[in-house]
Amino acid sequence: MESSGGIMQPTSHGISIRIAANFTVEPIEEFLAYWIAELGIRSEIRFAPYNQVFQQLLEGGLLRTNTGGVNLVALDLDAWLPEGPLAEGRAQLERTVADLISILRVANSGVAGAVLIFPPFIQLGRNAERAAAVAAARTSILEQCATIPGWSALDLDQTATLYAVSETRDPFTDELGNIPFTEEMYVAAATAAARWIRAALAKPRKVIVLDCDNTLWQGICGEGTMQVTPPYRRLQQFMLEQRERGMLLAMVSKNNEADVLEALESKDCLLRPEHFASWQINWKPKSENLALLSEELGLAPNSFIFVDDNAYECMEVRNSCPEVLTIPLPSDPDLIPAFLEHMWVFDRRAATEEDRNRAAMYEAERQRTALSKTALTAEEFLASLQIEIQFAPVADGDLARVAQLTQRTTQFNMTGVLHTEQSLKSLLSQGTHECWTVRVRDVFGDYGLVGVALFKVADGALRMEIFLMSCRALGRRVEHQIIEKLKRLAIERGADRLVIPVVPTARNRPAREFLASLCGVSADAQDPFECVLSATSGSSEWRPAEAVAAATAQPETGAAPKLPVLTEEEGLMVQIASEMQSASSIVNAIRHRKKPRPANAGPLVPPRSPLEKTLVQIWSDCLGVEPIGIRDNFFDFGGQSLRATRVLTRVRAELGVELSLTALFKTPTIEAMAAGISEMAAARS
Repeated sequence: MESSGGIMQPTSHGISIRIAANFTVEPIEEFLAYWIAELGIRSEIRFAPYNQVFQQLLEGGLLRTNTGGVNLVALDLDAWLPEGPLAEGRAQLERTVADLISILRVANSGVAGAVLIFPPFIQLGRNAERAAAVAAARTSILEQCATIPGWSALDLDQTATLYAVSETRDPFTDELGNIPFTEEMYVAAATAAARWIRAALAKPRKVIVLDCDNTLWQGICGEGTMQVTPPYRRLQQFMLEQRERGMLLAMVSKNNEADVLEALESKDCLLRPEHFASWQINWKPKSENLALLSEELGLAPNSFIFVDDNAYECMEVRNSCPEVLTIPLPSDPDLIPAFLEHMWVFDRRAATEEDRNRAAMYEAERQRTALSKTALTAEEFLASLQIEIQFAPVADGDLARVAQLTQRTTQFNMTGVLHTEQSLKSLLSQGTHECWTVRVRDVFGDYGLVGVALFKVADGALRMEIFLMSCRALGRRVEHQIIEKLKRLAIERGADRLVIPVVPTARNRPAREFLASLCGVSADAQDPFECVLSATSGSSEWRPAEAVAAATAQPETGAAPKLPVLTEEEGLMVQIASEMQSASSIVNAIRHRKKPRPANAGPLVPPRSPLEKTLVQIWSDCLGVEPIGIRDNFFDFGGQSLRATRVLTRVRAELGVELSLTALFKTPTIEAMAAGISEMAAARS
């Protein structure tokens, strides 16, 4: 059975998040820190010096040394297109983008990185060819980042639309402090980055289990009231997109099976019966049917997302199957499409080929199960499958899948050592280890890459550091054949025995049961041990292994340890999807979480006029402190240049007055600011 841990390595401060940009990106920090804290992740956020993207990605740079952390590169591509002759500017922009991609390809060791492409500069009458040059650069980065292990590219132009950002750029703050984007745009960018980080850290769910009536469609299929109205059509389309990205779809419904299948065959439905890996359609409690699906698919309940419109059914599943993530749909169908777009649990990192083929693989497994019920014996069943096994050295193109298996496989996994694609490359480049992969196919289809053996030869033994197998290959004696192949490899490399370290966990009993059949150790063993198999005879032994911990220590191999599990996931995800669909709503949520006034701040002097009252609210929102008095010093309450810029932007927007940073720095109180504004108003009248 496959599961997942995180792929990033926490420091003493939590996850190390480092950010470089070719513009002033620091306003993103407040909003990114908010989201990371909401997700229950400890973090340390650090910024590279201004406009040092390339320098900080190169050897010794802040981002290059962030092994095991998160690197974010924020780009304003317009800033890379110089003024002057367009042909020369376009050529320079293309060279700069090419240099960036080249550096990213070598700057990804043990790191997860994302390039945040901020929206382009749009102005009426702007040269269309300049806009086209920037658009081409954006497309190039998006396409090429998809081919670089460990890196992703996020198009924040789409993010701005998703989060209803009214204006992406602010000429006033750009001139005031070289801050080219609006507060809402920084909020949207931070949200996109947080969603991406969460998708990298969170345990990925594998199965979306859907109710039918008033979930897949409006009305009840057995009563003739079924309609696939636009919101439900969008829901079905969304689920198809999830399936294409590697999620399995299943159904659990209190209904007549024939009615549901007939509804799915209707011309209005986008989803068809063949799109579902399995279903349980009857009148049993849905929690019982979810347990049956879990058993049938061979996937743990914590791999499931359950989607239903009925509050009672959600509560029943939540109480009986707490491992299942239960998502209640909004009662108003018109709210469903936006709710799904903002439901972070559906976010996934880039899918591997195995992910994209997962639905077809499970359909083939259903056919194998049907065949097994007609075979006279287990041996006849296995023979009829005509299983073919390919055991070969790992290819570069397989490293992403190998890393994924180390992160997801928990049942048949001897040590639980985690790796990223980059840490595997680093380890194998040292020449001390070998990595071999297992591929399996039978008469029904290709299982894909389902097993990994990572080992080195030391002290006359072929010592395994990783030996794992996906659950979909178990029960076919594949693991037995791989052991024999490993023995032959040991002999070829001058070793006389095969040593398999084991770290017992709550999930890897199948692995322990397999080794119990080979070397006599109890499957109930709770302490680390080693299974030692002779490469030249049938002899074997097991021994307690204090050395197992050292042999599987992840800092030595560059692999990343597990991260804390995200807490209170369901409530937070539903709240975000329901209440935080726009940049403005996120800003409001952040502003409502203010720190109390410092105890040593001195006496509180309240506002005396409507103008001072407005300024108190602006300062309180921008400083995140409440209450604030009119004689409090801006800098004593955490004020700095970025917050000052935010205050002046709000004053300009709400009061129609443009103040300078110099004025605020010289007289940093609300009382003085109000007096200055009043004087300006009097001078104009």
